[in-house]
Amino acid sequence: MAITVYNDVLLPARVIEASSVRGKLVRVNQRTKSPNGRQAVNIQQDRTLRNYEFGFVPMHYGVWQTLAGLFEVTDAGAYGFLMEDPTDISVAASEGLLQPYTTAAVGTIGLGYGVPSYLLYKRYTTIGGTRSRDRRISRPQSTPTIKRDAATVTLGSGAGEAAVNYDTGLVTFVADTSQALTSITTGSSTVLNFANGTGMVAAMSVGQRVYVSGVSGTAATTLNGSSHVVASKGATSLTLSVSTTGLAGTGGTAAKYPQATEALTWSGRLYVPVHFANDVIDWNLVAGGSEEGRFYAGPSVMLEEVYE
Repeated sequence: MAITVYNDVLLPARVIEASSVRGKLVRVNQRTKSPNGRQAVNIQQDRTLRNYEFGFVPMHYGVWQTLAGLFEVTDAGAYGFLMEDPTDISVAASEGLLQPYTTAAVGTIGLGYGVPSYLLYKRYTTIGGTRSRDRRISRPQSTPTIKRDAATVTLGSGAGEAAVNYDTGLVTFVADTSQALTSITTGSSTVLNFANGTGMVAAMSVGQRVYVSGVSGTAATTLNGSSHVVASKGATSLTLSVSTTGLAGTGGTAAKYPQATEALTWSGRLYVPVHFANDVIDWNLVAGGSEEGRFYAGPSVMLEEVYE
């Protein structure tokens, strides 16, 4: 069973500040070498995971008590919690990108796609080069700054605003505008018909993407939950470049969300979801005396990132 991460259990910053921490960036590659010396590598784990070790140098009594408390609360790693990586805490506006998402990634990272949902990513680049790697951020800290074509998006429930799920890193936009369908004409292309031309027809341009939801009938699977290119416009209709030949559909709603011409970026701070890697943590009282003067070492306090 996947590890549940408690979103209300945090490793206090004072623990990192008051103790030494060392860590690892972990990947899994299978390396082989032929008799002539040539090497080959197969990537088996293509996502970097982070490990952290506490207690390899003595910690003050209060710091050790905090770690021991986390160990108890999370049932020795059966559950996870959140911490800040002391080497990678924030995402700058030049690094943060939104990835369009439906049931999987669609479109181009950093741009809209006419859909409501987007995942948060951080881009790492080589200095002076063009190669990059994008890391999904599933645990942003509160109130990240989201920008749409350089304009800050309000976090709220109004038209064009957005909400952030802090347990998944999923950003969901409220539609700029939406309108119920009066009928659907199916065929080699699909026509969405509206009661008037002042809503979606006026809002959309040819080449933009319209999002469809709530359609009933055999055309539902083809149309619902996706954005479709507007091939042409009528007085009260939008023609989509999607085939629904032999299908039928009724009802539904069309909506406008960030388009593929609009840049979607973000900035803010992030957490790493972690859990105790072992069922046992050792301790060693290295400086005695009163409680407040004691120091403890705990060389097996290992935290591993939880893959979400």
